[in-house]
Amino acid sequence: MSTTPQAYVPKPDELDLEFYRATVAAGALCIQRCQACGLWTHPARYYCPGCTSADLAFEKVSGRATIYSYTVSHYTLEAAWKPLLPYVTIVAELEEGPRIVAAARDIVPDEVVLGQALRIVTENKTSDFAFFWAERDKGQR
Repeated sequence: MSTTPQAYVPKPDELDLEFYRATVAAGALCIQRCQACGLWTHPARYYCPGCTSADLAFEKVSGRATIYSYTVSHYTLEAAWKPLLPYVTIVAELEEGPRIVAAARDIVPDEVVLGQALRIVTENKTSDFAFFWAERDKGQR
């Protein structure tokens, strides 16, 4: 799967906007981490679910993950995605713990295996939004 330059780009707000801005600025996936207890959390929250601290910051993560779950889309209303059908959307469990949703870039439906190693990479679309792609991990662990 290649990039999707014509796809609709959402306009996030509040904590989602902070999440995407941190990711775009870093050029890599950033996830919220509690500065008090070290817990990684996604989606972003105002208070840590582990210790209730409000001292949270977005930090760059490794991008290493495994396939936790997935779905195969055979139909879409988004014109930019139609040439890519069928495509795989993955729930990836990050090495740091949280899960994130990403579109599969180089994994076709017949090749998906639960627990399979992945890399999550970002594609900046605007200063406020990025796409997340799941790619095969080519042995970088």
